[in-house]
Amino acid sequence: IMQVTDLHLTYGIDYHDRHTLRLIEEMAEFSDPDLIVITGDIAMSPMGPSLFGTLYRRLEKLGIPWTFVFGNHETDFKDYGRYLDKIQDPEHLLFKVGPEVTTGSYGNFIIETQVAGSPFMNLYLMDSRTENDNTLSGYDYMTLDQIAWYRSHAAQDQVSGLESLAFMHMPLVHYEDYVDATLIDGDMQEGMICYQGVDTGFFDAMVDYGMTKGLFVGHYHNNNFIFMKDGIMLAYGQATGFNGYGFLERGARIIDVDASHMMTSHLLLESELAL
Repeated sequence: IMQVTDLHLTYGIDYHDRHTLRLIEEMAEFSDPDLIVITGDIAMSPMGPSLFGTLYRRLEKLGIPWTFVFGNHETDFKDYGRYLDKIQDPEHLLFKVGPEVTTGSYGNFIIETQVAGSPFMNLYLMDSRTENDNTLSGYDYMTLDQIAWYRSHAAQDQVSGLESLAFMHMPLVHYEDYVDATLIDGDMQEGMICYQGVDTGFFDAMVDYGMTKGLFVGHYHNNNFIFMKDGIMLAYGQATGFNGYGFLERGARIIDVDASHMMTSHLLLESELAL
């Protein structure tokens, strides 16, 4: 899996956006992933839906399965529907709006992976929502409906013995526990985590069922670290977009799962593509 995050497409025709789109294509050619996952903040612009349409066409041409979750900036100017209107007869995009929940979450779904026709691993794509002025962090959070939806499927995974990974945009408060852990790779350069506004129990649910082995997020462009907590890999992606803030080199996170379900991950940086 090649995780790219925080593209922050802004103008479309400017150098930075063209550089972002070209980098994604070059990293895909270099790493040859089975799946590309975009963990949010695809666009931050009044032209967001149009920019998403450009991204959609470019990724479809790669011929590689891909998917995405929304971040906290796509709806700064337009609603989700305007983005999804740009999806026309997808051949490689694996995205679902997901089940309707009463509290407004949008885009929770599962990708079921197989090897030689047999179930291999589930991928949970979760909506971490947008802004919320009523929380200390100023950010929204996963709802109890979402947690209940996850628990119902994780219970099925537990019965079938099917492990999983999860992807969302906004980190959980548990990412703050990096201070007591040994980082596997990457670094903390942001100075803070800026997590979801309320802990509604997603991490506890992952621990309870023991089937989700890693959570991959974006959001803060100068954090790119991984650590283990209670048997779960908590990871940041590598910021990919050149119109987003931040001083880290742009790139992606590569996630490998072998036939025995051993998972490893490493960063892929733009400078490596020229080697």
